[in-house]
Amino acid sequence: MITNTLIQGLNEKILQAKVNKIDVKPFLFGTHFPVKKVNAFTWKTLTNQNGKANIAADIVADNATILRKKRPIFQSATGDLPKLAISRELKRSEIKEYQVALALAGDAFAVELIQYWANDVDFCFNGIQSELEYIAWALASNAGVLTFTNTNNAAVATEFDLDYQVEDWQKMATSVSFANPATADVIKTFADAVKRGKENNSNIKFAFTSMDNFYRIATSEQIIKNCASYIQNLTATAQTPNLATINNMLRNQAWLNGVQLIIVDTNVTRELADGTQETGNPNPFADHRIIFSETPTLGSTQYDILRENSQVVMRAERSHTVVKKYSTPEPLTEVTLAEADALPVFDTAYKNIYVKTNATNW
Repeated sequence: MITNTLIQGLNEKILQAKVNKIDVKPFLFGTHFPVKKVNAFTWKTLTNQNGKANIAADIVADNATILRKKRPIFQSATGDLPKLAISRELKRSEIKEYQVALALAGDAFAVELIQYWANDVDFCFNGIQSELEYIAWALASNAGVLTFTNTNNAAVATEFDLDYQVEDWQKMATSVSFANPATADVIKTFADAVKRGKENNSNIKFAFTSMDNFYRIATSEQIIKNCASYIQNLTATAQTPNLATINNMLRNQAWLNGVQLIIVDTNVTRELADGTQETGNPNPFADHRIIFSETPTLGSTQYDILRENSQVVMRAERSHTVVKKYSTPEPLTEVTLAEADALPVFDTAYKNIYVKTNATNW
């Protein structure tokens, strides 16, 4: 049985105001996979991604039949939007603590009392964004393949495994690992990716990589030398360049098409069904990978909203995310949950070049 919230003074207007103020700047998916509402709870990539080449006209004689050109291949992926959900509870013992604090404070809006419910709202709202962050970058950095298992999802839902089946020509690997600063050939890797793109009607302008891989790029002897001045190289005083310096150097390399690096430095912590939290590197962007793209916008985060009408469940919406609060009498708990029918959709999947930089094949 669901009943009204146990938090005295809390209403939907206050809950909505709290949800609206949550800072979403740490999440990068909204920048490179902008949020987009769709209908019917289905997602679909943009079609006609491989048909943008400018085909030259022919010289023909008067009264001659004009040769018909073929239409582009419409290559698209589609599927159902998955439900993302996360919840937290205030148990009976914690509700007792809240009621004692309320009696002592005499003010339902005291800061200490707000923390009893607001922290759970932040936790659940950010949990939805974290999952979208994970899906976006894990999918993109693995060339459009993402499998859900009990190590990356507490509730296994294999029907939502993703495989965009990108073409083999889109996958490359370096001959020497970027982990070796003395031999890493970063510029050739970039040049090869740009060339591969041009050969397949993809005008590469951006390169996405993780912070760890950017460190390997920045500390490679080749990049340090190319970013340093003549005097610095002559006197062996060149230092590790920053992102702006490297991008300026890349911009001035004629054969690199002005390609610019974008660093994906984001963290996602996961709690599994047994309560343990993920250890190790939480960055969902796979290490030793670079995504070369025509555009800084890799896709869209598509979503739809399920409309409900409840007299007891408190509800707030912010774009794709719905936050709810209610209580249950047995066992006595105050429940906060967030949910979204949403998915980052990899619209540029069939135009990108994917590179492994540790000298291993896909």
